[in-house]
Amino acid sequence: MPTDAQHLTSFARDDRGVVAVIVALLLTVLLGFAALGVDVASLYRERASLQADSDMVAMSAMTDTDAATARAQHALAQNGRDSDTLVAVTTGRFLRNPAVPRGERFTPLAPGSPGINGVLVALKDDAPLHFARIFTPRTKVDLTRSATAIRTGAASFSLDSNIIRLDPADLNAALSDSFGTSVTLSVLDIDVLSQTSVNMGDLLAQLRTQTGNTARNPAAILNARTDLGTMVAALQNLLPPAVSGSLNGLAGGAGLAEIPVAAVVGGIDSALGLTAIEFASDINISALEVVTALGTTNSYTHPVAQGANIGVTGVLSSAAQLAAGEPPAQSGWIALGERGVQLHRAAMRLKTDVAFTPDLLGDLGVGVSVTRVNLPVFVEVAGATATLDEINCGAADPDSTAARFSTAATPLNPENGTSVAALYLGTLDQAAFDSGPIAPSDLGFADILDLTLRIDLPLLPDVVINGITLQARSHVALGASQEESISFSMADVRANRTTRGFGSGDLQTTGIASLLSPDRTEIRVKPGQEGLITGLAAPLIQTVLSTLPDRLLTGLTGPLDAVVGNTLDSAGLRLGEGELALTGHHCELIRLVQ
Repeated sequence: MPTDAQHLTSFARDDRGVVAVIVALLLTVLLGFAALGVDVASLYRERASLQADSDMVAMSAMTDTDAATARAQHALAQNGRDSDTLVAVTTGRFLRNPAVPRGERFTPLAPGSPGINGVLVALKDDAPLHFARIFTPRTKVDLTRSATAIRTGAASFSLDSNIIRLDPADLNAALSDSFGTSVTLSVLDIDVLSQTSVNMGDLLAQLRTQTGNTARNPAAILNARTDLGTMVAALQNLLPPAVSGSLNGLAGGAGLAEIPVAAVVGGIDSALGLTAIEFASDINISALEVVTALGTTNSYTHPVAQGANIGVTGVLSSAAQLAAGEPPAQSGWIALGERGVQLHRAAMRLKTDVAFTPDLLGDLGVGVSVTRVNLPVFVEVAGATATLDEINCGAADPDSTAARFSTAATPLNPENGTSVAALYLGTLDQAAFDSGPIAPSDLGFADILDLTLRIDLPLLPDVVINGITLQARSHVALGASQEESISFSMADVRANRTTRGFGSGDLQTTGIASLLSPDRTEIRVKPGQEGLITGLAAPLIQTVLSTLPDRLLTGLTGPLDAVVGNTLDSAGLRLGEGELALTGHHCELIRLVQ
């Protein structure tokens, strides 16, 4: 029979019911952990919900940054949250730029400031505590979440450039002058290059490779400078072999002349980084446009083909020369940028030297014979400027404006005011013509007329005076510089109706008439010949000087107008006119960023 000691030992060793005891002892702790788990899960859920609402509110506010706060409050109400939840709505500029530290990519800007492309929204709400209230007197926890939404809007556009309309001979001459080598693109080469598309993003990537650009910001290449040879080589790498080969001569002679990459595409803020590159990748232009873009980075002067002028009645011959300066501020061939970006086209100058048949002037008086009539005429066409005034990314209505531009001629500044074009009759130093713009004060008198005078003396041999030269000069400014507006609707963009003409109308014919009008034209006997026109010759010369202005106007206006018109057409110029092409309407999808 067990003793009391044995009963005690057995009881001590018996572990039945121990778990119940332990559970009982730890039940409070376990219940606490369970309560904490429920509350933590609830807090995570509330925080996720608040973050989702922050994301949604930020994206809603981004649809209209001018009314960002109102849009945010409306979105909150639509999702059942009180307006007090909204802590802050901050507009600013965000850079998707890997070279910028993550915490520095958003810069706050006042509402309405240029460059706004992002909205930072902060929400604050409280989450209730449940079982956790056992351990704390608090009944709720404050939660704050934020979100940043961005959308950058930009446009890419081009202005009609005269060089692209040159015939093959003149185009080769212009490119040869610009590149400093002999360029001999055939008609077939030009045709193939014009039909071969080049993606701007691919071209920039090739330039990064060619130049060894290793910047973390891929858009930094837009700020780079390189030489013409590297640019041509990058272009060749994107072209099929048959097309690339047509540029071999150009690449070999391009030399080390340094040009900015922005000469091809410029205007975008390269600090936008990935956004800028994505926009550039939306642009496709022809290979010929790239070549001519490189060609117009330098000033050039070259003769213009004049075959069309031979058939003008009363015209014996004409010769013309075209000159262009570098685009202002190294404006690119295509401008890509946000509101306010500008694109410029340089002023062009044309010299036309026209010889006429003397009979166009009719009878200038008894004993007066005209042996030569020659008019050197200079035409200056103002550059064009287009400025992106509005870019709309959120409009759904087809009639809404997608992009709006102000367009204006860059005014010439002859001494009598501003104009979109100017005509000059006279002489001009070649250096002044090459460099431009033309100043009326630089205009000299030109030899326009050679005369022979025959004076009939009774009972005596006639007196013949040869080699009298008359000179003239005149200038007229054409068209007031005016600012116009060109708009493209959302429907235009969707239907690819993205080219508009602008200008001041037909100025040429009225300009020629004004140039030759008696009240503008100064005529004189060439200095140094005063001794030939004394005595009996003086009255004849006075008759010629008084008659000639009207004869120039009535006899030469028509033929000169035809020659100048043909010459302008050959050179691809139109007075006071331009053409704007919207090459891309770039709008990011609204996206969330960190």
